Amino acid sequence: MSESHDIPEHESPVRRMMADAHGTPFHPLRTLDEARQHDDGVAILQGDWAGQIYAVIPVQMIRCSLETLQRLLLDLDTEAWSCNENEGASIYYERKPAGTGVAGGMGGGTSTGQLWIHPEFDEIAEQIRRVIVSEQETLDVP
Repeated sequence: MSESHDIPEHESPVRRMMADAHGTPFHPLRTLDEARQHDDGVAILQGDWAGQIYAVIPVQMIRCSLETLQRLLLDLDTEAWSCNENEGASIYYERKPAGTGVAGGMGGGTSTGQLWIHPEFDEIAEQIRRVIVSEQETLDVP
């Protein structure tokens, strides 16, 4: 009998493989609603198949719709990679206590207990926050 090594769709393959390889905790969650049941639930917006972590968002902060959150992800992906392919862009929900890292390329990310945004997006960080808390519908980028 062969063992399946398929990674469930709701799990980040990079973070699952790193946790398995290093024997470190990994707590993926299936949905935003499930993540909201945990004080340390975060949404991780990433691109390039975890080649870059765009944002780590405490789920209690998210007031926008899932559609708006998805649009934000695609806008960040397009901004980061100067293309509209968005193939490797995804949102994962995980339990990540404040002070823990989020594995990924370009330095990964950090669960801080507050909104963490990749330094590449410093100029639009306030816009990103406003979209997440539903004060702005989309990013206003050239």
